[in-house]
Amino acid sequence: MKARTHHDIILWIIGFIFFLLLLLKFTIPLLRFGSVPLGYDAGIYRYLFVHYENVFPFVPQLPDWAKEHPPGLFFLSTLLLQTGIPVEWLTGWLWNVFVVGLGCVLSWIIGKRWGAGVGVATLLCFSLSQAYYDGFVVMYWKTCVALLLMALTFHFLERRSWWAPVTIAAVLMTHHQTGLLLILVLGTWFVRWFRRELVVREVLRGIRIFKKKGYLRFEYVSLGLAVIGLALFYYIPVIQEAIFRHIPKLLEGWDAPGGSFPEPSFYIRLTGILLLFGIAGFVRSLKEERGSLWQIAVLWSAVFVVFHLMFYRRFYLQLDFFLLPFAGLFLWWAWHRFSNIHIRVLLVALVLLQGVVSFRAAWQRIPNVDAATFHVIRSLPSGLPHDATIIALEDQTAILLRGWLPFHHVGGPGLFELSWSEEEWENFLLGSPAERRPYFERLKDPTFFFISPYFRSYYGERAETFLRDPCLERTEHPYLMYSICFP
Repeated sequence: MKARTHHDIILWIIGFIFFLLLLLKFTIPLLRFGSVPLGYDAGIYRYLFVHYENVFPFVPQLPDWAKEHPPGLFFLSTLLLQTGIPVEWLTGWLWNVFVVGLGCVLSWIIGKRWGAGVGVATLLCFSLSQAYYDGFVVMYWKTCVALLLMALTFHFLERRSWWAPVTIAAVLMTHHQTGLLLILVLGTWFVRWFRRELVVREVLRGIRIFKKKGYLRFEYVSLGLAVIGLALFYYIPVIQEAIFRHIPKLLEGWDAPGGSFPEPSFYIRLTGILLLFGIAGFVRSLKEERGSLWQIAVLWSAVFVVFHLMFYRRFYLQLDFFLLPFAGLFLWWAWHRFSNIHIRVLLVALVLLQGVVSFRAAWQRIPNVDAATFHVIRSLPSGLPHDATIIALEDQTAILLRGWLPFHHVGGPGLFELSWSEEEWENFLLGSPAERRPYFERLKDPTFFFISPYFRSYYGERAETFLRDPCLERTEHPYLMYSICFP
């Protein structure tokens, strides 16, 4: 008993060390860059956080590009914002803490399933994963919340908890790609493990329990149907934009859009050791069980990545997420299976090598805009007319402007409220004053152009030529120029 207690204490200490390592990795950007977001999506999320909170409990009237985002996350964020927390927390330190918490929750679930040692090893694997860190860098709020809910769904289903339908619905309302993965996993799982008689028996048992507890009384059923009807009335149009219109893309096969995430080959080169641990752990798990939810999730994620199905690049994040527990399983098994000192030293050396590579790659992730530019963007709302249009001349600042000017008109190259083609943008930026004038005359008064340092450095002398256009007038603000040519 004493030996067991001693073993548990050592395991808790190691787990705490791995937690601090994970916390350090995901909070270093706060110390290095402050509140400056690392990726593009911070601006999009802030725009949606603000608009959903502004019309709570209804769904806001959104432009087409914003309707692609399911409302689940923004319902949760609105509940938080209603308590009085500032929206900057959601695009700042709360995001750093959330991804650390997600790693801890999955490690806890795996610890309950395969033992505390495997849970601790899984926590280590989270700190080694570059794909998981890159999901944090680009601020994939919807994906990570959906993965949390999906992991909880697996946990509840395996424990036969009535919370499972709640988390399943929440996944479908939060992220369409992860929701699609969940549907495929559950469909395969039900076909694999449940016979029709068992399903019917469980449904009838559930009805008897509900009837015994009085939940099938008329007033409860009526209230439930009313809530479902209200949810469908408000949320089905958003879900239609977010999910249904993407189904044809799934059938495009190898030519389907890959999504904005690095190629899987990048992660194979960078975190190949961790990937091999995961594959070895997956194969090892087949000796103990076959057809578990966790195994099926890995297989379906791999199908999307290997066969280049819809948004296959982004599905590498799901593949990595569900492989990490198997990597932890392999590490724990290998450490206890091989007592030879040379093999253990080799195992530690591989982990350290993967750690050095991963932390070095994480250190190289820097914000798209510098702190000075971000400070300017945050200070703009107080000095602009409420009906003003602000146009960025490159995409990096356009997305941040969209988030920090949620109630103004914002445009950028191929973005938001300025639907110019690529050829039109090229003519506008690189053409002569005579060629540019018709584009200026298509704008509404007042219109301002945001002149970022990135625009100046990227276009060089051509940027200076553009800024000398007679249709542009300098303002008191060093980053803004005013359009004075209107029809």
